[in-house]
Amino acid sequence: MSGVVASIVYPTCRVEPAFEWFADSLAPQLGDGDDVEVIVVDGAHSAERGERWLRAAAGRFALRHVAAKPSPYNGAYRLTQRDYFAAASARNSGLVHARRPYVFFVDDACVLMDGWWRAAREAIRSQAVVTGAYRKCWDMHVEDGVLETCRSEDAGIDSRWALGDARGPVRVGGGQLFGAGFGAPRELLLQLNGFDELCDSIGGEDWQLGIRLELAGAAIWYDRRMLSVESEELHRLGTPFQRIDRSLPPAAYMERLKDFGVRHRRVSGACDSSHMLLDIVYGTGSPSTQGNYYWLADLEESGLEATARRFPRRHRFDGVSLSGL
Repeated sequence: MSGVVASIVYPTCRVEPAFEWFADSLAPQLGDGDDVEVIVVDGAHSAERGERWLRAAAGRFALRHVAAKPSPYNGAYRLTQRDYFAAASARNSGLVHARRPYVFFVDDACVLMDGWWRAAREAIRSQAVVTGAYRKCWDMHVEDGVLETCRSEDAGIDSRWALGDARGPVRVGGGQLFGAGFGAPRELLLQLNGFDELCDSIGGEDWQLGIRLELAGAAIWYDRRMLSVESEELHRLGTPFQRIDRSLPPAAYMERLKDFGVRHRRVSGACDSSHMLLDIVYGTGSPSTQGNYYWLADLEESGLEATARRFPRRHRFDGVSLSGL
């Protein structure tokens, strides 16, 4: 069987992302002729980390270790008083660096279970948008990329599991696209201007992208065979970036929605930033990004630093100055 071509983006900001687990679990699954590059987008970029992970990939797959592009919420260019989670910006960094026509995103501190790449190859060949399954475990013991033992009680359950089928992918709604492991044609993601940085500091950039993909006419497929297992300990260990989910009084919430051209709520629930993401994407009915201050397809690796000149100065949810957060 002839090989396939893909980029795999591996974003991390963790003290210990256990990249070797991922490398050791991916490499044996690759077939003859598979042309795979892995791009580690590192929010804690250093030469030492890069050298360690290049050794883990050597002779098995191509790897590039790159810094996350500037963000107003974390890193050297931040406008906030502390570091906040900015996964949309980090994922968009990976899209800029990706050189293959199909792109996967995987979480850090994970092991790809046997069959992950087989299912991924099918999605590449059909150019489908696919979202894989995940489990979270405590006390993971991994040997040569194989999960030997773990303890999964109360660690985290894939809420979509009952929707899936062990035999192959099933179609799901856009809101079921989760960031633990998913893939899509790069050109399709560029047409939507990538991940929406309206989600930065809040989270939800994965399912918000899924809804936008669905609004653009794309089908979303959930494939339980594309299963990864994540370490709950490492996901909690020394991660400096936190999310914020601020609330507004109902009247102020509605006024803010009007700034996005939305006059009525589309979902029930609290008047907080997480619900506003849903109200905006469903209220506009648009697959376009609302918080990106650039056109992703025009960005080049050499120009990422310059994007800091166009940072928003206020939080997109409530207009609070970023310097006060």
